[in-house]
Amino acid sequence: MKLLIILCFTALLGACNNPSFVGDAPPVPVTSRTPEHFELPARFALARVVYGTTQTASAEEAALWTDLADRAKSLGSFAPLIGGVPLRVYGRGSNMIETARAQRFNYLILVQMHPSTGSADVVLYDVGSGGVMVTMQAVSPDGGQRGFWGGHIRNPARLERATLRIAQAAVPAVEEVLRGVAKRQR
Repeated sequence: MKLLIILCFTALLGACNNPSFVGDAPPVPVTSRTPEHFELPARFALARVVYGTTQTASAEEAALWTDLADRAKSLGSFAPLIGGVPLRVYGRGSNMIETARAQRFNYLILVQMHPSTGSADVVLYDVGSGGVMVTMQAVSPDGGQRGFWGGHIRNPARLERATLRIAQAAVPAVEEVLRGVAKRQR
């Protein structure tokens, strides 16, 4: 009787798993070489990194990224990269590439923001190979900001204002990268 109850309980727990919405996407083919062209339409993941970890954007900045995704719908779908733990940039972003591969994205757009210099490094990765497809840098005309002692900005409102200015410079750069992606498609 106990065995039957344990089996029923296990079956019940197995049926109550969280739904998975990435099952409709085809698996990402893992390759050893970075392809020379883009296959569109594709699934693009967007990772916004500040001080080495992914951070959520403010409402104003999120509106900028949403508008960009709406304008580039012809290239495919765009979604933020979601991780269970804070994603960190190691080496060439391999932790983020593995997460994007697990979520079945084809390409990863990594926007590394540097509030102290007022700039952002934009890198487009091919998730299948982990190779870099495009790199670009965007610089805010307002310059950078530092924290009280010259280090990281700890005040969230002040950090949001600094990253908003960087995003206003980075969004046109990402849009230019996406236009180049459309031109390089075979």
